[in-house]
Amino acid sequence: MLKSLIKVGLLLVGGILVYNYFFGTPEEKAQSKEIFTSVKDLTKSAFDLLKQEKQKFDEGKYDEAVDKVGGLLDNLKSKAEQLEDNRDLLDKIAELEEKRKRLSEDINRELPENYNNTPDERPTMDSSSRKEIENEWEDLVRKTEGLMEEMEKKEQ
Repeated sequence: MLKSLIKVGLLLVGGILVYNYFFGTPEEKAQSKEIFTSVKDLTKSAFDLLKQEKQKFDEGKYDEAVDKVGGLLDNLKSKAEQLEDNRDLLDKIAELEEKRKRLSEDINRELPENYNNTPDERPTMDSSSRKEIENEWEDLVRKTEGLMEEMEKKEQ
């Protein structure tokens, strides 16, 4: 319900901004243009942030990322336990947790003890191992997002 209201509100605001940008008074046009510029800057900043995070991920921040997903899965599990007819959700969470553990083991096997050294001193894994881990990571994130969407639907 709240999600729907937020969507309607955003569409309404967007519609007003577009209308004012093309058909409004000069003041409304200027204000709309300023808002669009701000949104553009925000989008660029968000894109830069994602690019930096991907770079960190590529530089070997795998363990932290996997741990964060583990924390998220723990939170999802506690929420799923509160829902009715939750057996399927709990099974999916257990499956994702197993996948996360396997991924963590793969990362630990690929990266030796001196992982905490400076980036220049860190050993690099070969490209096939890195690509396999990245693919597993993307699959884990995608499935976790799907599970979160499914839980949102059940909560409503």
